[in-house]
Amino acid sequence: MSRGRWWSKAWRGLAVLWGSFTLVFLVFTAVPDPARQLAGQQADPEVIADIRIQFGLDKPPLERYFKALQDLVPIGPRGSEGWGLRWPSLGKSYVRPESVVSLLGSALPATALLAISALVLALLVGLPMGLLAARYPGGWFDRIAVGGSVLGMSAPSFFMAILVGYVFAVRWGGWTGLPLTGSLWDLDAQGRTVLSIKNLILPAFTLGLRPLAVLSQLMRGAALDVLAAPHVLTARAFGASEGEILRRHVLRNALNPVVTAASGWLAQLLAGAVFVEFVFGWRGLGFLLFEALEQHDLPVVMGGVLLVSFTFVLVNALADVTYRILDPRAAQA
Repeated sequence: MSRGRWWSKAWRGLAVLWGSFTLVFLVFTAVPDPARQLAGQQADPEVIADIRIQFGLDKPPLERYFKALQDLVPIGPRGSEGWGLRWPSLGKSYVRPESVVSLLGSALPATALLAISALVLALLVGLPMGLLAARYPGGWFDRIAVGGSVLGMSAPSFFMAILVGYVFAVRWGGWTGLPLTGSLWDLDAQGRTVLSIKNLILPAFTLGLRPLAVLSQLMRGAALDVLAAPHVLTARAFGASEGEILRRHVLRNALNPVVTAASGWLAQLLAGAVFVEFVFGWRGLGFLLFEALEQHDLPVVMGGVLLVSFTFVLVNALADVTYRILDPRAAQA
Protein backbone atom coordinates (compact mmCIF):
# COMPACT_ATOMS: atom_id res chain seq x y z
CA MET A 1 0.00 0.00 0.00
CA SER A 2 1.35 3.42 -0.95
CA ARG A 3 2.28 6.04 1.63
CA GLY A 4 -0.40 8.37 0.28
CA ARG A 5 -3.08 5.76 0.87
CA TRP A 6 -1.89 5.22 4.44
CA TRP A 7 -2.12 8.97 5.09
CA SER A 8 -5.61 9.01 3.56
CA LYS A 9 -6.72 6.23 5.91
CA ALA A 10 -5.17 8.03 8.87
CA TRP A 11 -7.06 11.23 8.08
CA ARG A 12 -10.30 9.29 7.65
CA GLY A 13 -9.72 7.66 11.03
CA LEU A 14 -9.23 11.05 12.67
CA ALA A 15 -12.39 12.28 10.95
CA VAL A 16 -14.34 9.34 12.41
CA LEU A 17 -13.08 10.13 15.92
CA TRP A 18 -13.87 13.84 15.55
CA GLY A 19 -17.34 13.13 14.14
CA SER A 20 -18.18 10.70 16.95
CA PHE A 21 -17.04 13.17 19.60
CA THR A 22 -18.96 16.06 18.00
CA LEU A 23 -22.17 14.07 17.58
CA VAL A 24 -22.25 12.90 21.20
CA PHE A 25 -21.41 16.40 22.46
CA LEU A 26 -24.25 17.92 20.42
CA VAL A 27 -26.73 15.30 21.63
CA PHE A 28 -25.91 15.89 25.27
CA THR A 29 -25.89 19.66 24.81
CA ALA A 30 -29.54 19.42 23.76
CA VAL A 31 -30.64 17.51 26.89
CA PRO A 32 -31.93 19.29 30.05
CA ASP A 33 -29.44 20.94 32.40
CA PRO A 34 -27.07 18.20 33.69
CA ALA A 35 -26.41 20.22 36.86
CA ARG A 36 -30.09 20.12 37.79
CA GLN A 37 -30.20 16.40 37.03
CA LEU A 38 -27.21 15.81 39.32
CA ALA A 39 -28.46 18.00 42.15
CA GLY A 40 -32.09 16.89 42.00
CA GLN A 41 -35.20 18.77 41.03
CA GLN A 42 -35.73 20.15 44.54
CA ALA A 43 -32.17 21.40 45.05
CA ASP A 44 -31.42 25.03 45.93
CA PRO A 45 -30.33 27.29 43.05
CA GLU A 46 -27.03 27.92 44.85
CA VAL A 47 -26.23 24.20 44.87
CA ILE A 48 -27.04 23.92 41.16
CA ALA A 49 -24.87 26.96 40.40
CA ASP A 50 -21.94 25.44 42.35
CA ILE A 51 -22.24 22.19 40.35
CA ARG A 52 -22.23 24.14 37.09
CA ILE A 53 -19.05 25.95 38.12
CA GLN A 54 -17.40 22.75 39.38
CA PHE A 55 -17.82 20.91 36.06
CA GLY A 56 -17.54 23.94 33.77
CA LEU A 57 -21.21 23.81 32.79
CA ASP A 58 -21.53 27.56 33.32
CA LYS A 59 -19.47 28.15 30.17
CA PRO A 60 -21.11 28.52 26.71
CA PRO A 61 -21.44 25.21 24.79
CA LEU A 62 -18.98 26.30 22.10
CA GLU A 63 -16.33 27.12 24.69
CA ARG A 64 -16.86 23.77 26.42
CA TYR A 65 -16.62 22.00 23.05
CA PHE A 66 -13.25 23.51 22.14
CA LYS A 67 -11.95 22.98 25.69
CA ALA A 68 -12.84 19.28 25.46
CA LEU A 69 -11.18 19.03 22.03
CA GLN A 70 -8.06 20.73 23.36
CA ASP A 71 -7.85 18.24 26.23
CA LEU A 72 -7.90 15.37 23.71
CA VAL A 73 -4.92 16.67 21.72
CA PRO A 74 -1.77 14.80 22.87
CA ILE A 75 0.36 17.98 22.51
CA GLY A 76 -0.21 20.94 24.80
CA PRO A 77 0.73 22.68 28.04
CA ARG A 78 2.05 20.46 30.83
CA GLY A 79 1.84 22.80 33.78
CA SER A 80 5.19 24.19 34.89
CA GLU A 81 7.03 21.98 32.37
CA GLY A 82 5.81 24.01 29.41
CA TRP A 83 4.51 22.44 26.22
CA GLY A 84 5.09 18.83 25.19
CA LEU A 85 3.54 15.41 24.76
CA ARG A 86 0.85 14.47 27.27
CA TRP A 87 -1.86 11.89 27.79
CA PRO A 88 -5.22 12.95 26.32
CA SER A 89 -7.69 13.90 29.03
CA LEU A 90 -11.35 12.88 28.99
CA GLY A 91 -12.28 14.87 32.06
CA LYS A 92 -13.83 13.67 35.31
CA SER A 93 -17.05 11.83 35.93
CA TYR A 94 -20.01 13.89 37.09
CA VAL A 95 -21.13 11.11 39.46
CA ARG A 96 -18.03 9.21 40.59
CA PRO A 97 -14.95 10.76 42.20
CA GLU A 98 -12.69 9.36 39.46
CA SER A 99 -11.38 10.40 36.08
CA VAL A 100 -13.00 9.04 32.94
CA VAL A 101 -9.74 7.42 31.86
CA SER A 102 -9.58 5.53 35.17
CA LEU A 103 -13.20 4.34 34.86
CA LEU A 104 -12.77 3.21 31.25
CA GLY A 105 -9.45 1.58 32.07
CA SER A 106 -10.99 -0.50 34.85
CA ALA A 107 -14.00 -1.55 32.73
CA LEU A 108 -12.31 -2.18 29.37
CA PRO A 109 -10.39 -5.39 30.23
CA ALA A 110 -13.57 -7.24 31.17
CA THR A 111 -15.34 -6.18 27.96
CA ALA A 112 -12.26 -6.88 25.83
CA LEU A 113 -12.03 -10.38 27.31
CA LEU A 114 -15.75 -10.92 26.65
CA ALA A 115 -15.57 -9.64 23.04
CA ILE A 116 -12.39 -11.56 22.17
CA SER A 117 -13.78 -14.75 23.70
CA ALA A 118 -16.98 -14.38 21.68
CA LEU A 119 -15.04 -13.74 18.46
CA VAL A 120 -12.67 -16.67 19.07
CA LEU A 121 -15.70 -18.91 19.63
CA ALA A 122 -17.26 -17.63 16.39
CA LEU A 123 -14.04 -18.27 14.43
CA LEU A 124 -13.33 -21.71 15.89
CA VAL A 125 -16.86 -22.93 15.21
CA GLY A 126 -17.93 -20.80 12.26
CA LEU A 127 -14.98 -21.39 9.92
CA PRO A 128 -15.04 -25.22 10.07
CA MET A 129 -18.83 -25.12 9.83
CA GLY A 130 -18.68 -23.01 6.67
CA LEU A 131 -15.96 -25.19 5.11
CA LEU A 132 -17.86 -28.39 5.86
CA ALA A 133 -21.09 -26.95 4.49
CA ALA A 134 -19.28 -25.92 1.29
CA ARG A 135 -17.68 -29.36 1.02
CA TYR A 136 -21.11 -31.02 0.89
CA PRO A 137 -23.46 -28.38 -0.61
CA GLY A 138 -27.11 -29.30 -0.42
CA GLY A 139 -26.48 -32.04 2.14
CA TRP A 140 -28.08 -32.40 5.53
CA PHE A 141 -25.27 -30.56 7.33
CA ASP A 142 -25.41 -27.71 4.82
CA ARG A 143 -29.14 -27.29 5.35
CA ILE A 144 -28.75 -27.34 9.14
CA ALA A 145 -25.87 -24.84 8.98
CA VAL A 146 -27.76 -22.45 6.72
CA GLY A 147 -30.96 -22.67 8.79
CA GLY A 148 -29.11 -22.21 12.06
CA SER A 149 -27.19 -19.24 10.65
CA VAL A 150 -30.42 -17.53 9.60
CA LEU A 151 -31.79 -17.94 13.11
CA GLY A 152 -28.54 -16.73 14.67
CA MET A 153 -28.39 -13.61 12.49
CA SER A 154 -32.04 -12.67 13.03
CA ALA A 155 -32.23 -13.11 16.82
CA PRO A 156 -31.59 -9.87 18.79
CA SER A 157 -28.84 -10.00 21.39
CA PHE A 158 -31.07 -9.00 24.31
CA PHE A 159 -33.57 -11.77 23.45
CA MET A 160 -30.83 -14.39 23.12
CA ALA A 161 -29.26 -13.24 26.40
CA ILE A 162 -32.53 -13.74 28.26
CA LEU A 163 -33.19 -17.08 26.54
CA VAL A 164 -29.68 -18.46 27.09
CA GLY A 165 -29.65 -17.29 30.71
CA TYR A 166 -33.04 -18.82 31.44
CA VAL A 167 -32.23 -22.19 29.82
CA PHE A 168 -28.64 -22.77 30.94
CA ALA A 169 -28.58 -20.92 34.27
CA VAL A 170 -32.15 -21.07 35.60
CA ARG A 171 -33.66 -24.27 34.21
CA TRP A 172 -30.48 -26.33 33.83
CA GLY A 173 -28.34 -24.46 36.36
CA GLY A 174 -28.06 -27.47 38.66
CA TRP A 175 -26.64 -29.54 35.81
CA THR A 176 -24.44 -26.92 34.11
CA GLY A 177 -23.25 -25.22 37.30
CA LEU A 178 -23.30 -21.87 35.49
CA PRO A 179 -24.55 -18.74 37.30
CA LEU A 180 -26.98 -16.30 35.74
CA THR A 181 -25.03 -13.23 36.86
CA GLY A 182 -21.43 -12.62 37.75
CA SER A 183 -18.33 -10.78 36.64
CA LEU A 184 -14.73 -11.70 36.00
CA TRP A 185 -13.81 -11.14 39.63
CA ASP A 186 -16.25 -12.56 42.17
CA LEU A 187 -16.47 -13.27 45.89
CA ASP A 188 -16.09 -16.81 47.20
CA ALA A 189 -17.77 -18.27 50.29
CA GLN A 190 -15.10 -16.72 52.53
CA GLY A 191 -15.61 -13.25 51.03
CA ARG A 192 -12.32 -13.26 49.12
CA THR A 193 -12.04 -11.84 45.62
CA VAL A 194 -11.31 -14.65 43.17
CA LEU A 195 -11.08 -15.02 39.41
CA SER A 196 -14.27 -16.66 38.13
CA ILE A 197 -13.90 -17.75 34.50
CA LYS A 198 -17.18 -19.70 34.54
CA ASN A 199 -19.05 -16.39 34.68
CA LEU A 200 -17.64 -15.70 31.20
CA ILE A 201 -19.15 -18.76 29.49
CA LEU A 202 -22.78 -17.71 29.04
CA PRO A 203 -22.20 -14.06 28.03
CA ALA A 204 -19.40 -15.05 25.60
CA PHE A 205 -21.59 -17.77 24.07
CA THR A 206 -24.52 -15.36 23.71
CA LEU A 207 -22.42 -12.55 22.27
CA GLY A 208 -20.72 -14.92 19.82
CA LEU A 209 -23.89 -16.35 18.28
CA ARG A 210 -24.46 -13.63 15.68
CA PRO A 211 -20.84 -13.35 14.45
CA LEU A 212 -20.68 -17.16 14.35
CA ALA A 213 -23.70 -17.22 12.04
CA VAL A 214 -22.32 -14.46 9.80
CA LEU A 215 -18.79 -15.87 9.58
CA SER A 216 -19.97 -19.40 8.81
CA GLN A 217 -22.10 -18.16 5.91
CA LEU A 218 -19.32 -15.94 4.58
CA MET A 219 -16.87 -18.84 4.71
CA ARG A 220 -19.38 -21.13 3.01
CA GLY A 221 -20.02 -18.66 0.16
CA ALA A 222 -16.33 -17.83 -0.32
CA ALA A 223 -15.35 -21.51 -0.21
CA LEU A 224 -17.97 -22.41 -2.84
CA ASP A 225 -16.56 -19.71 -5.14
CA VAL A 226 -12.99 -20.94 -4.68
CA LEU A 227 -13.99 -24.59 -5.18
CA ALA A 228 -15.39 -23.64 -8.58
CA ALA A 229 -12.21 -21.78 -9.61
CA PRO A 230 -10.12 -23.22 -12.48
CA HIS A 231 -6.97 -23.79 -10.41
CA VAL A 232 -8.92 -25.89 -7.88
CA LEU A 233 -10.49 -27.94 -10.67
CA THR A 234 -7.00 -28.47 -12.10
CA ALA A 235 -5.63 -29.57 -8.73
CA ARG A 236 -8.50 -32.03 -8.34
CA ALA A 237 -7.84 -33.39 -11.86
CA PHE A 238 -4.20 -34.03 -10.93
CA GLY A 239 -5.34 -36.20 -8.02
CA ALA A 240 -5.12 -33.82 -5.05
CA SER A 241 -7.19 -35.00 -2.09
CA GLU A 242 -10.18 -33.00 -0.88
CA GLY A 243 -8.47 -32.32 2.42
CA GLU A 244 -5.40 -30.96 0.66
CA ILE A 245 -7.57 -28.80 -1.62
CA LEU A 246 -9.43 -27.34 1.34
CA ARG A 247 -6.25 -26.71 3.29
CA ARG A 248 -3.92 -25.41 0.55
CA HIS A 249 -6.26 -23.73 -1.92
CA VAL A 250 -9.64 -22.98 -0.40
CA LEU A 251 -8.94 -21.83 3.15
CA ARG A 252 -6.31 -19.20 2.34
CA ASN A 253 -8.16 -17.73 -0.65
CA ALA A 254 -11.52 -17.68 1.14
CA LEU A 255 -10.27 -15.85 4.22
CA ASN A 256 -10.33 -12.29 2.82
CA PRO A 257 -14.10 -11.67 3.26
CA VAL A 258 -13.95 -13.45 6.59
CA VAL A 259 -11.14 -11.13 7.79
CA THR A 260 -13.24 -8.14 6.74
CA ALA A 261 -16.23 -9.37 8.72
CA ALA A 262 -14.18 -10.47 11.73
CA SER A 263 -12.41 -7.11 11.99
CA GLY A 264 -15.73 -5.30 11.93
CA TRP A 265 -17.32 -7.69 14.39
CA LEU A 266 -14.60 -7.23 17.01
CA ALA A 267 -15.39 -3.52 17.28
CA GLN A 268 -19.13 -4.21 17.11
CA LEU A 269 -18.87 -6.70 19.95
CA LEU A 270 -17.12 -4.10 22.11
CA ALA A 271 -19.89 -1.62 21.37
CA GLY A 272 -22.80 -4.05 21.38
CA ALA A 273 -22.11 -5.86 24.64
CA VAL A 274 -24.35 -3.47 26.62
CA PHE A 275 -27.44 -5.68 26.77
CA VAL A 276 -25.47 -8.89 27.25
CA GLU A 277 -23.42 -7.40 30.08
CA PHE A 278 -26.54 -5.99 31.72
CA VAL A 279 -28.47 -9.30 31.61
CA PHE A 280 -25.57 -11.37 32.92
CA GLY A 281 -24.26 -8.76 35.37
CA TRP A 282 -20.88 -8.66 33.64
CA ARG A 283 -19.34 -5.40 34.83
CA GLY A 284 -17.53 -4.14 31.77
CA LEU A 285 -17.60 -1.18 29.42
CA GLY A 286 -21.20 -1.80 28.33
CA PHE A 287 -22.42 -1.97 31.91
CA LEU A 288 -20.52 1.24 32.72
CA LEU A 289 -22.02 3.11 29.74
CA PHE A 290 -25.51 1.90 30.64
CA GLU A 291 -25.16 3.35 34.14
CA ALA A 292 -23.63 6.57 32.76
CA LEU A 293 -26.58 7.07 30.42
CA GLU A 294 -29.01 6.59 33.28
CA GLN A 295 -27.13 9.11 35.42
CA HIS A 296 -26.55 11.66 32.60
CA ASP A 297 -22.80 11.28 33.14
CA LEU A 298 -21.72 13.03 29.92
CA PRO A 299 -17.91 12.68 30.24
CA VAL A 300 -18.11 8.90 30.73
CA VAL A 301 -20.47 8.45 27.77
CA MET A 302 -18.29 10.62 25.53
CA GLY A 303 -15.18 8.75 26.61
CA GLY A 304 -16.83 5.39 25.95
CA VAL A 305 -17.97 6.45 22.48
CA LEU A 306 -14.50 7.73 21.63
CA LEU A 307 -12.95 4.48 22.87
CA VAL A 308 -15.27 2.39 20.68
CA SER A 309 -14.63 4.67 17.68
CA PHE A 310 -10.90 4.36 18.20
CA THR A 311 -11.30 0.58 18.32
CA PHE A 312 -13.08 0.64 14.95
CA VAL A 313 -10.24 2.68 13.41
CA LEU A 314 -7.52 0.51 14.94
CA VAL A 315 -9.17 -2.78 13.93
CA ASN A 316 -9.63 -1.58 10.35
CA ALA A 317 -5.94 -0.66 10.19
CA LEU A 318 -4.99 -4.11 11.48
CA ALA A 319 -7.31 -5.67 8.90
CA ASP A 320 -5.40 -3.88 6.12
CA VAL A 321 -2.15 -5.35 7.43
CA THR A 322 -3.75 -8.80 7.51
CA TYR A 323 -4.82 -8.39 3.87
CA ARG A 324 -1.21 -7.82 2.89
CA ILE A 325 -0.19 -11.04 4.65
CA LEU A 326 -2.99 -13.14 3.16
CA ASP A 327 -2.77 -11.61 -0.33
CA PRO A 328 0.53 -9.87 -1.20
CA ARG A 329 -1.12 -8.47 -4.33
CA ALA A 330 -3.12 -6.12 -2.05
CA ALA A 331 0.11 -4.36 -1.08
CA GLN A 332 0.57 -3.24 -4.69
CA ALA A 333 -2.99 -1.85 -5.00
